Amino acid sequence: MKRLMVLVYVLALAGAVFAQGWINETVDSEGYVGWYTSLALNSSDYPHVSYRDSTNQDLKYARWDGAAWQIETVDSGGDVGVYTSLALDSSDNPHISYCDIDIVDNWDLKYARWDGDTWLIETVDSEFDVGYCTSLALDDSDYPHITYYDNTNDDLKYARWNGAEWLIETVDSAGDVGSFNSLALDSSNYPHISYHEVIGLTGTGYLKYARWDGAEWRIEIADSTGNAGVWTSLALDSNDYPHISCSGGDDSDLVYARWDGAEWQIEAVDETGYYTSLAQDSSDHPHISYYYESNRDLKYARWDGDAWRIETVDTEGSVGHYTSLALDNSGNPHISYYDSTNGNLKYALWNEPPPVFSLLSPSDGETVHDWPLCDWEDAPDYPSVSYDIWYSTVSDFSSYSAVTNLTDSEYQFSDTELDYDTTYYWKVRAWDGYEETWSTQTDWWFYVAPEEGVESVDLYTDAKNEGILIAWRIEGDTPSGLRVLRSVGDAEPVAIHDNLLPGSAERWLDNDVESGVEYRYWLEVTDSDGLVSRFGPTEPVSILEQPPQLVLGEPYPSPAREAVTIRYELPNGCSGAVIEVYDLSGRRIDSFTLAPQTGRGEVFLDVSEYASGVYTARLSTDKGSVSRRLVITR
Repeated sequence: MKRLMVLVYVLALAGAVFAQGWINETVDSEGYVGWYTSLALNSSDYPHVSYRDSTNQDLKYARWDGAAWQIETVDSGGDVGVYTSLALDSSDNPHISYCDIDIVDNWDLKYARWDGDTWLIETVDSEFDVGYCTSLALDDSDYPHITYYDNTNDDLKYARWNGAEWLIETVDSAGDVGSFNSLALDSSNYPHISYHEVIGLTGTGYLKYARWDGAEWRIEIADSTGNAGVWTSLALDSNDYPHISCSGGDDSDLVYARWDGAEWQIEAVDETGYYTSLAQDSSDHPHISYYYESNRDLKYARWDGDAWRIETVDTEGSVGHYTSLALDNSGNPHISYYDSTNGNLKYALWNEPPPVFSLLSPSDGETVHDWPLCDWEDAPDYPSVSYDIWYSTVSDFSSYSAVTNLTDSEYQFSDTELDYDTTYYWKVRAWDGYEETWSTQTDWWFYVAPEEGVESVDLYTDAKNEGILIAWRIEGDTPSGLRVLRSVGDAEPVAIHDNLLPGSAERWLDNDVESGVEYRYWLEVTDSDGLVSRFGPTEPVSILEQPPQLVLGEPYPSPAREAVTIRYELPNGCSGAVIEVYDLSGRRIDSFTLAPQTGRGEVFLDVSEYASGVYTARLSTDKGSVSRRLVITR
């Protein structure tokens, strides 16, 4: 038994810069490989290809994983892999129809699918010589439908999986029909088939078309000019109307046939066209890949809405046999094909013009006072682009650090990545899974200023008869201005005065408050460079309904080292009185339930184990709460 192998081929152009034009590469060169190629693109626009290894008589499968080609043998049981047809299901798993050309027994129609763990292979039809010219499509349930040619009876056959078994029928048996067939499913999952009918030994034939209307097969001749209908390829437009490419006419022209809703429109696109493959773009315009026999080249034609645009894709040797075409999400063509000169499987894709994008901020030469948010433009017109940001302390990037696989066109640096008082050069790379391009600026720099300005702010509040006093102590440089902000409940904080306070200010009285409403306060600090920082919030504070009767005295001594005394007064009828101590992070570190629940009293706090710093002592009752600042020093 032949051994199954998985080979990895790295894309030769993976490190190249984005370029406009056709990119051609050899995918597999292990023996004579690449006959009967069939191409499909997954949800990331990565190509998957089924094909025949004629040297080993195997069915092979290649897929691009974003960095390299992964190649494996799917079936090596006999002489297999002829007439492959590939489709990907909703999970991007491959399904392949193909023929087993056992010369001792009958030629069989076979089907392979990847279930996520292994290849499952089965024989669909073994009634005499069947399985020629297979064409596979998947319906909305990911069930396979296959058309193929019955060489024994010269019939067009159709097989479909209904979830429990294969249902097989003969679609057309009127003459020698069914070769060069191509299958597509419409929006109702009904099959449409293009195929060839041979007319005796005259060297002529018809292009035929069959469709299932929900009750019966409708069959007609689309073109009877010359030897029409060889190497057909079928696609349906947004109206479910058929479009067909084929070799036909009197001189094996590249022929394009389409149904306009009333009749067939037939035209010659190029003077020769073999191994055609057709796809429709989002504007219902046809694209066709084909072998141009006169020069033995791979060619590509597309309708732009006014005229056919024709170009040569590959001229290196005799190339373009067994072409298979698919369009990606941007409408760009991808083509698999056979290089008969070298016996290789090849692949071509079209690149649009390079995506030009620029760095935005920090601007070139900017000084930043904190860890910057680097921002740049999106790389346009490329799906599934990721970004890498390179940054270095040297302009030639001889040494650098990188943050990779970013999906957003911005990145927030942190203190673990950058240092103060340092200049950094930066640039951005876009990567689409195949190629890379760089931002138009590749030597921008920014300077991270030395750490300075306000280092910390101690912020506390005190409810008084005339309002709420907000006080603060600032460590570090004196700011150029201050602003007090206030919020009610979970609302966003808003400024409570219009003009900036001087940087030397230490307190602000908020007298625009209501009794019984809880407020929180912030302090916005503006430094000499205009950088604004926000500190807070404070613990919730409110003016009591009976403010004269709820009193929490100033702690003394202050600052304290070992112990502190706090006097209080409780109004009549209150309950649940408790004094709690919080640190600046809002964490409660001590609690004292007061008894009795009314009248005057005092509590003695042992603060010998408190760390140096600023704390908040808060008296809370069912009548309200009031807070005092408590300073501990060692």
